[in-house]
Amino acid sequence: MSGDDEKIYHSELLCGRTRYEYETDQYRDQIYHEALVEKEAFRSAIKAFNCDDQQQSSPPESDWDAVLETARKAQVDAEVDAIKGPGGAIRNLTRRLGDAGPAFKAWLQVLPTDSYGSVICGGFNVIIDAAIRHKELCEKVFGALGDIPEVIANAKFSFNEYKSEALYKRVAKLYTVITETLNGILSFYKGRASGRHFRAARNALKALGKGSDYGRAIEAHIDNVKSSADAVKQEAERCLHHRLGEIQATVEYQTLKLACSQRINQNVYASLQYQMKCFELQWRESQAANIALRNEVTCIRRAVTPKPSPRYGPSPRKIGQLLQTSPSIAVQDLGEVLREAQSFPVHLQTQANQFMTSQELQEWLTSPDSSALLAQGSDGDEKISALSFVASLLVQSFQACKDAVPLYFYCALHTDPFHDGLSGAVGMMQQLAAQLLLIEQHDLDLEFIHRKFIQAIDNGDVGALCDLFKGLIQQLPQSTTIFLVVDGMSFYETRDRLKDTCHAMSRLLELVEKAKPVFKFLITSPGASAHVSKGLRPEQVYWLPEIDPEEDEGFSYNVGVFKDQAGVQARTSQMGLMRSDSEWFENP
Repeated sequence: MSGDDEKIYHSELLCGRTRYEYETDQYRDQIYHEALVEKEAFRSAIKAFNCDDQQQSSPPESDWDAVLETARKAQVDAEVDAIKGPGGAIRNLTRRLGDAGPAFKAWLQVLPTDSYGSVICGGFNVIIDAAIRHKELCEKVFGALGDIPEVIANAKFSFNEYKSEALYKRVAKLYTVITETLNGILSFYKGRASGRHFRAARNALKALGKGSDYGRAIEAHIDNVKSSADAVKQEAERCLHHRLGEIQATVEYQTLKLACSQRINQNVYASLQYQMKCFELQWRESQAANIALRNEVTCIRRAVTPKPSPRYGPSPRKIGQLLQTSPSIAVQDLGEVLREAQSFPVHLQTQANQFMTSQELQEWLTSPDSSALLAQGSDGDEKISALSFVASLLVQSFQACKDAVPLYFYCALHTDPFHDGLSGAVGMMQQLAAQLLLIEQHDLDLEFIHRKFIQAIDNGDVGALCDLFKGLIQQLPQSTTIFLVVDGMSFYETRDRLKDTCHAMSRLLELVEKAKPVFKFLITSPGASAHVSKGLRPEQVYWLPEIDPEEDEGFSYNVGVFKDQAGVQARTSQMGLMRSDSEWFENP
């Protein structure tokens, strides 16, 4: 099986396991080998069809709800365009798919993994779209598509916890026949794909001449589906009878065993009556003592055993692996900035002095409420600027304070989209969320992360990553102070990164206004910010003054004093240390 399918079996195959189902998963893979080969061939056919047809964009995998939505959309389009023939056929198809859908979805759950059913549903979507656009054999194709789930529904399979080897083989055969049917239909429309004009015209002429042959071939495929479905039904009923026979044999055995026990009891009953009367008083006294002792033990156990809090969401380790980054990268970036600052030219030293002593920075540090500050230069393009150095000093001071939660990211150090997985706003949000997951002494509740949410995070969706960051922030105690430092923002305001950057920064600025813990947000930019600055008020923007070369004075401000004062001025409260263990973020 493919990497996505490996060892991820449906619960239908795992509950009530019998002697056959205790066989190895590898043996089950052998049973479904032919079905797996046909599934992968059909998936490849869909991808090839999408490449040939420039108007086709349906993915090779989908679900049944998406199939119903595709049919409904095709019906609406046919009614709007007043297409008589296909319009009636698509209405009939929509009704049949809706009626037989529950039974068909139940049958899909008997297959080993979700990917088997998703490929069939993806084929339905592609064929419906192709048939409504090309119109040849439209009614015949829509009739066949409606027949497939209807055949499954009419078969009325009765699956129970006992499933024989023959049943698995017949289910695999039915899946193979269905994918072959859909692949045969798709091959008819492949000749009409609009991607390569000369070959498309030639294949269209060939397919048009074979239209009646395709119609008969479709009917033959549907007959094969019916035959395979009947075979599955017969074997399922045989398994049911087998299970009923086992139950009946068990009942008969228990009945015989009970009769034997009754005879024994009758023989010993008379002799036991006397002993029972003798021990009755002693038993009552012992019972009372046991009850008292049990109650005492129960009270002690309740007192010393903490009640476990139920958790239904994914583990922090799982989310850490999906983020595909490690907080140790931020530590390396911080060290690189501090090393580079040791060789700063004089004018950058002077700029650092001016920002460290600015009133805006002091007010941002000492304010008891959430606040945001953008510090920017006019035309600077340094990857590690004077503002980067001051931001690093602030991070160091916050890290030394046990009551603060510092989060930080250096945009200018992650700008290569080909060799750096953290390039852009998506990488920034992944790194910030990874840092949050390392908070110790705080039991994170990840119940809000559902299955689609996990998929969006895995796909690098910036909106989902912002939602994850917000969900983690909201779980921190209200007495917490969070310091978020994002340096070099102007490097992410390029055309290819602008959309994600603006979305991520607007979501972070929302936390300044709405987050329950105190949320202090510092943004630095060596050049003027053309877009992010629009989301802040004028008093939240600090412009780094231009430096006169004749007045350059270098570092005249005591860096150690600045770090100590920053730590004292920061509003902090009860918050845990940061966990140094990075194993959550290692790929499995």
